[in-house]
Order: sequence, then structure tokens, then C-alpha cells
Amino acid sequence: MNEYEVLNVPVTATPEEIRAAYRNLARRWHPDRFMAGPERDWANEKMAAINAAYRACLNGARQDVKPSPDGEREALIRVQALIDDGKYQSARKLLMGFDTRCAEWNYLFGAILMKLRETEKALIYLSVAAHQAPDCVKYARALKEAQQLNATRRLNGLFARRARVGGRT
Repeated sequence: MNEYEVLNVPVTATPEEIRAAYRNLARRWHPDRFMAGPERDWANEKMAAINAAYRACLNGARQDVKPSPDGEREALIRVQALIDDGKYQSARKLLMGFDTRCAEWNYLFGAILMKLRETEKALIYLSVAAHQAPDCVKYARALKEAQQLNATRRLNGLFARRARVGGRT
């Protein structure tokens, strides 16, 4: 029985589908659900097989996503196109397949996080991009915009908290 059959997922399963199948099987076969004795030993063996299959399937799914080193520039262009089309999760998934994290990778990941309104995380990646390529105006501009937006959101949150507290007294 191969790893995909153990998890009962197709070979074309996405990492999310693999994780969902693993969680369902883990809930069912976790040894803690069984009384001490032969059933628990059998569940331990079953869970070990499920864990091994999960790791193998997940690694296989990630390898399918990874761009070749020669195609990384083209993949970065595809990521930018996905961002432009509003397909942020697909762009994020493609970026996670990269082995190297160049300045453009950090910039694009930060841009995705900005679109997803995760400004504090975006600041980290945009800062790294600006640090990796200090002469790049595009990275510096994106970092500055993220810093301004983050500061504005913090102020708005502070004013909202003060208004709530002031309204209660």
C-alpha cells in the first residue's frame, strides 16, 4: 500500500487535502483513544504508518510546487501576475515552493501579506527585501507605505479603544 492509499487521497491531492485527511485519520486512530493492551499497540503501529504516509505525501506535494532554479525568475513573474489578478493564496503557495528567498521573493511575499491585511508580518518581509537590495526604489517605497499604513492602523485601534473605554465611564 503506498502513502496516498494509506491517507486515502489521490496522488494529485493538494497539501490542504493531505492535511485534512491526516487530521481525520489521526482523530480516529490516535493511541490515546484506546485502552492499554493489544488494541493500543495496534493503534500505535497504525498511527506510525499514518505519520510516515503524511510526511511522504506532504513532501511529494511540496516538490510538485517547487520551481526549478532556472525557472525561478519566470515563477516570480507568475507570482506577480497572480497578485495582480487578486489570487493571493495561489501566489503565496507558489512562493512557498521556492528554495531561495531573494529580495524579490521577500518583496512579493510582503505584498501578498499587505493585500491580506497582515501589515505587521508584511513589514518584516518588506524590510528584508529593502535590506537585501538597498538601491531598489520599489522595495523602499513598498516598505515606507507599509510602515505608514501600519502606523495608521495602530492609531485607529488606539482611538477605538479609548472611545470604548471613555464611553463606559
